[in-house]
Amino acid sequence: MSLPSDPRQLWEESFEEQIARGAYNTAPVEALVRTIAYHLRARYSAEQLRALHFLEMGCGAGPNLAWLAEKGIRVSGVDIARNALPLARRNLERLGHAGRIGELVEASVTHTPFASASFDGVIEACVFQHLARAERRAAFAEVRRLLKPGGAFVGYMLDAGHTIFQRKRSEQDPTDPGTLQLSEGGSRVYLSNIGLAHFFSREELQRLLEGFAVVDPCLTTYVLPRDEALRRGYDEYVQSMWTVYAVR
Repeated sequence: MSLPSDPRQLWEESFEEQIARGAYNTAPVEALVRTIAYHLRARYSAEQLRALHFLEMGCGAGPNLAWLAEKGIRVSGVDIARNALPLARRNLERLGHAGRIGELVEASVTHTPFASASFDGVIEACVFQHLARAERRAAFAEVRRLLKPGGAFVGYMLDAGHTIFQRKRSEQDPTDPGTLQLSEGGSRVYLSNIGLAHFFSREELQRLLEGFAVVDPCLTTYVLPRDEALRRGYDEYVQSMWTVYAVR
């Protein structure tokens, strides 16, 4: 099965499948929750949280935004897939967070419509890893532009220890080390059939976030249950992911 050349079409088709199968994320990413919770606990009282505004770049169905809104934080999101945004709004409203929604906007993570230094926090989960090199640089530059001084960026992205990279590392783009083009066939819910995927190194992340007061990429590695690995076409499937914590 060939993949669309237009990233917008690819992600809208992926969300169509996710919606049809009920396979979109309904729970926040644990690594994001843990890292943001540490940041908030160290710097703000519960009452001060209500004055904060966080942005998610590539918000999807909005479970990470819902977790933030539950803590009283105002939330905004951008996503390139227009069919994801109504889903995010419905989920936030269903959970009683309508009053905490800032803006949910159809836009690329490389160029958002928000003013500079607008946000106390910017998050992303498994989004920047699907950008080509120039777009990755632009997305990290956009994070830098959007954050207030002292604001935090928390990202969740692929590491080269991941099973898929280890199996296919000989196929990586020679002009962009760490990048694979993945199209194994089957469901577009899975990484193995979603096109461009970039597997970051610690050194690359530190370069992309140069000038931040704190840059701390933390590596998390875990093994999927065998039944799930087999569904994805692998005997064993190791998720190796960076949880990136950076303070402007």
